[in-house]
Amino acid sequence: MDNERLRSQAKRLIVWLVAVGIFVFVGVVVYFGTPFHGTAASIAGVQENPDVTVTQRGETYVLEPSTGDSAAGDDSTVGLVFYPGGRVHPDAYLASLAPLASDADVTVVVPKLPLNLAVLDQGAASRYVSESSIEAWYVGGHSLGGAMACRYAESNPASVDGVVLFASYCDRDISGTEIDVLSVTGSADTVLDRDAFDSNRANLPPDATVRELPLNHSQFGAYRGQPGDEPSGLDYDTAHERLADVTVPWFVREANSATPSDRSSSVSCAAEYCRIGP
Repeated sequence: MDNERLRSQAKRLIVWLVAVGIFVFVGVVVYFGTPFHGTAASIAGVQENPDVTVTQRGETYVLEPSTGDSAAGDDSTVGLVFYPGGRVHPDAYLASLAPLASDADVTVVVPKLPLNLAVLDQGAASRYVSESSIEAWYVGGHSLGGAMACRYAESNPASVDGVVLFASYCDRDISGTEIDVLSVTGSADTVLDRDAFDSNRANLPPDATVRELPLNHSQFGAYRGQPGDEPSGLDYDTAHERLADVTVPWFVREANSATPSDRSSSVSCAAEYCRIGP
């Protein structure tokens, strides 16, 4: 009887553990599968912008300079694959990245990632960097997405010209590469792990451009509801203008630089918080 009772208890325990495991798995899938989206106004504003062509490939978004209306008047030859932050949908970055297409002639791809987690598809950029019309490819991302983009760059240095980090850091060492880096953080960001950011700073090349703007974590995109985030004092439109004042001149300078030494020249921005160069 004791053996039978023990076997019966063991079976009930296994059934209970399986049920709990299924419940937890479903909960995780539902949680991460329900991302933060960009606001309806931010998405509509980009879609209605005559200087930007917005294309959807499933839930992946591609932003391109409108034909004939780009700053240089030519087809885009520079591309950026931008990894969303954890549990953030690609459409949340349309407003913050659109100035790169309209003002710097950059083709921007924001891929939809499995369960909205870049860590599950670190090689996502490889699906785009082979496109022949683009001569120079950059990878970047926000928060977790930035760290995974940096991992891609570390593994594929020959395919990547630069890395763009929004409220993020490299947890892989690319300091000895010729990859150009732009790292932008927010002074009002209460989500970014500052200790990790500081301890990983040495993983960037010595000439990396590192800037801080008065943004919170969510304002690197156009979504709301980020746990732990605090108001910055800026509205989202102003935050995106400040961000563009850094990113657009950096990409323009990258496109126009013939040699690495040229990239060290100063480029002043309209916003008082932005100055690229020594």
